[in-house]
Formats: sequence, structure tokens, C-alpha cells
Amino acid sequence: MFGYVRPCTGELKVKEYDLYRAVYCGICRSLGGAAGCLARLTLSYDSVFLASLRFLAAGTAPEVREGRCPFHPLKKRPVAEDCDELRFAAAATVILADGKIRDDVKDEGGMKKLAAAAARPFVSGMAKKAVKRGGDVFRGMSEDVKKYVGELSDLEKDGCASLDETAERFGSLMSRVFSAGCEDGEKSRILAEAGRSAGRFVYAADAADDVLRDKKKKRYNPLLLSWGDRATEIIYDGKKKREILARPVAEAVMTAAMLDLRRLPPAVELLCEGGDPGISAIVRNTVYLGMPDAMKRAVGNNTSPDPDKDTSLKESGTV
Repeated sequence: MFGYVRPCTGELKVKEYDLYRAVYCGICRSLGGAAGCLARLTLSYDSVFLASLRFLAAGTAPEVREGRCPFHPLKKRPVAEDCDELRFAAAATVILADGKIRDDVKDEGGMKKLAAAAARPFVSGMAKKAVKRGGDVFRGMSEDVKKYVGELSDLEKDGCASLDETAERFGSLMSRVFSAGCEDGEKSRILAEAGRSAGRFVYAADAADDVLRDKKKKRYNPLLLSWGDRATEIIYDGKKKREILARPVAEAVMTAAMLDLRRLPPAVELLCEGGDPGISAIVRNTVYLGMPDAMKRAVGNNTSPDPDKDTSLKESGTV
């Protein structure tokens, strides 16, 4: 994931924010234990969402203690104790990082390709270490990531202009990751649906966020292929002019993303029911507030304030 699946921290209570940070720090520690100290560089805040859903599916809660962080050694901070859910999120993080860097080596050019090629042996080595320590579940996850990243790469090489088709491929990947190893059939299906919706959302947000960079560097982007020169527009900001994502494109991406997001609340509420209150609050905040805000930032807030086009999730009836 790419930083789009995180809560609106300003709306969290202090104890909820402390728990969120504790889980984040706990995943960081688990990454170090599972794949080595350098693996911590692959950590993102998105992994907290995955760990939180796994806590809810397992009916457990993180145990938090005060500890020191190697990156912030001067002050103790709350850290979640190592456990199955944190180890799962840590392994998924490094396995997904390995899949992304393999894709970058194949698809990127110039310095970014060289940087990805130089980093690949290290990231792949960390992923192999995590898989070896995790056993069959992580081995299967690794194979799924390679399979779906390969299929997505093929679509991109073929110049697929459909955001829906490419987003669905990434959604299928995340569906397998979120539900990997869950032995409860019903909860496995809920996790799979949550992963699919989150994956589709992330792909759409990333496509919108990268339009200008991809246009400048002539890289693949389904929005550029489907909209062509109409994908962006020039606006005048004072005496300066700048290029932004065109409003019709922003509206289309926002609409598609919100449709995917509306599939998340039912799954989230099924998991949150009876779950740890703190973890449930973090998950709900992420789905109802954080992710819509992330999409607005990705499209540059270039959507109309039309009251008939409400981009909140309140009409789902769960908030």
C-alpha cells in the first residue's frame, strides 16, 4: 500500500492515537525480528490498518508496554508486544515491498530503475527471510503477490486504459493478502472483501496522485491513456500557471473510489462488533474519515462542492 489507508489522526482520542502509534511501533519491531533491521525501512502507516483488521478477526487486542525505539531512543513510547497479528502485518509489508520493487525493475526507466535494481537483492532477501520464518501461509502470500503483480504488469505493458480493470487486479492481490491464513471461513471472506475494496481504492488514488509525474516522464497511467490530453488542465494561480488533474477526471476517480469505499463499512462493522474498542475506533476512523480525505488529497481537492455528490460515507447508515 502507498500511504492512502490511514486514519484522520486529529479525530482520534488521545488513547486511540497512542494505541495507533503503539501498533505502528510494534509492526516496526516485528519487521526487524522477521526480516532484519533494514526491513523496517519498508514500513508504512497502511500496515496498521491490516494489523488492526487481523486483531478484530482474531478477537484479540494488542498488549502495550513502554519501550524505546532505536530511531527515537531518548524517550520511551508505547509499543505493542510482538504477536501473531503484528508478525502477519510485518511479513505482508515486506512481501508487498518485494513485489513492488520487482515491478519497478521491469517497468521503470532511468535512475529509478537503477535504484530499484540495486535495492532488489536486499528487499528480496528480506522477503525470503520473512517467508522462511513464517512458513506456508507467508509462502503462499508471496506466490500470490508475484502472480498478481505479474498480471498487473502485463496489463500495464499492454497499455490497458481501464482504471477499473487494473484496479480490480490490485484489489484481487490485496484480497488474498488480507485473508491469508485465516481459518475462520466467514471472517476470511470478510477480510478478503475488505482487502479487495482497499486495494481498488489505493490503486485509483495512486493513479490520480501520479498523473502529472507520469505524464512528464511518459510512464504508464490508465487515466492518461483513457483521457489523453484532457486528463490535465492548466489553471492560473495569481501570476503563475500550473497543471492539475482535470476536474472531470477528478470527479470520475472520486466517484469510482467512493463506490469501492462504500463496500468497506459492512465488512468493517462485522469485524468491529464485539472487538477491542480502541482497535475498532482506529479502523472506523480510517474507513469513514481517513481514506476519503486521502482521496481528496490525491485528486488535489479538484472536485466540485455539489451537495448532491456527497463524498462522505454517512449515508451508509453506520455513522
